[in-house]
Amino acid sequence: MKKYLPILPLLLLLASCSGIPPVKYQVWYDWPERYLPDFSTLGGPALAGAKENLDLSGLDDSKDHFCVLFETTLKVPADEEYNFVLTTDDGSRLYIDSELLIVNDGAHGPIEKKASKPLCKGRHNIRIEYFDFDKGQSLIFRYGTPTIHSREFNPSAYYRDDRITSRKRFVKPQVREAYTRYAAWKGDDATLVFPILTDVHTARRFSYKHIGYGITAAKMFGADFMVNLGDIGLNAYPATVDAEYAGWILKNTREQMDKYDGVWIYAPGNHDWDAGEGRYHSEQELQDLFQKPWEDRAGGNLHLVPGRTYGYYDVPDKGFRIIFLNSSTSRTIGDDYYLFGEEEVAWLADLLEQTPADTQVIVLSHYMPHPMGRWTTSHPTPGTQKANDALMRLLSEYAQKRTIVAMITGDSHTNDYARCDGVNYFVTQGYGSCTTAWMLPSNLHAFFDYRQNLCIDMIAVKPSSREVHTFRIGAGGAEFDQVFGY
Repeated sequence: MKKYLPILPLLLLLASCSGIPPVKYQVWYDWPERYLPDFSTLGGPALAGAKENLDLSGLDDSKDHFCVLFETTLKVPADEEYNFVLTTDDGSRLYIDSELLIVNDGAHGPIEKKASKPLCKGRHNIRIEYFDFDKGQSLIFRYGTPTIHSREFNPSAYYRDDRITSRKRFVKPQVREAYTRYAAWKGDDATLVFPILTDVHTARRFSYKHIGYGITAAKMFGADFMVNLGDIGLNAYPATVDAEYAGWILKNTREQMDKYDGVWIYAPGNHDWDAGEGRYHSEQELQDLFQKPWEDRAGGNLHLVPGRTYGYYDVPDKGFRIIFLNSSTSRTIGDDYYLFGEEEVAWLADLLEQTPADTQVIVLSHYMPHPMGRWTTSHPTPGTQKANDALMRLLSEYAQKRTIVAMITGDSHTNDYARCDGVNYFVTQGYGSCTTAWMLPSNLHAFFDYRQNLCIDMIAVKPSSREVHTFRIGAGGAEFDQVFGY
């Protein structure tokens, strides 16, 4: 018996009000062949309805041997050449305005096919035919133009997300709430204060906007500088398969960073090296993009190691030295990953030796060498462990003689704190998501929607009481504040 589902009346009502088309689908089960059918000969479908996005979500993925017909429209804002990418397991076909553009038929694993077509301003019909034979099943449909970054087809979500993020209704209230806690703690005492942004790549195409939101926080708190602990997202999907998208993220990230009139401190992450389709960024290129632009603004206080992505910043009139490291040397050294290179550790040893006795040190990097910072599914290689031990030993030896406030990192997509051999180690969550099964017992993670929440830790240091207080802006709120002495 045929089974027709309601076509989501609310979705259609919203679509009709906003001009957003739903994706209509029809499903037939028990298709036995290893190729696509002629859908006109199948008769009525077993399942029919409408959804927001053009993929397999919401359909019964527990079955094999089925076929689906998707139909929707694409609103084109201007005459442009459109690039279409269809990746499916198993077979598929793509039609634009009844013209067959992509044939990806047959039983197979995920295969990507591309096609281009000039489209004039207005609405155009999209039809995708798909079938699953057995085992894996997937369908990813993306499109882009020279002026539209590559995106998956989900018009309702893009419309909704654009409205949320453009209005920024959640930004200032969440910053203000955290600032109220900070002001009460600070009182009349002098502080060093700075926001940390990290792992913004998990906010996908909104990642660069969160850089801007961090600037809003920095201005309200009167920050001494800003910190970006990397993972901008140049080798995270979809940048890995789309150089145009990666370039778009790069451009918009820099544009946001340029809006801050103070100094940025950047420590590269493991997701900052590629820029789509195998394009590799050298340390010199990353330094030119995210460190050198603030050298002049720092007035001689920002010191960069030539051709490397590590260095230090002496905060004017505060007595603090901020050391930033590159923990991604693994890109060039064998099978080791998350590596603080020997050259870098030797440089750090010399720098600490030359640091004035009355200067307080903070160390920043993307990756945490302390065991609490590693993904539990990623066991360090012997080379990585050796580098971790060397760095922690160096910091511990320095802490016995001078003042080291803390080593602060991102990467783990969790919050955690430990004190080891006289050194404070603090991991800030940032925008990363985290599977519960991957977390260590001591890890904390705030689950949130990045379209409606910030996830920024404001770091505040009070020299008079030798105290560090972190203030969570947005996700998790005061529950994720951390306090420790040094």
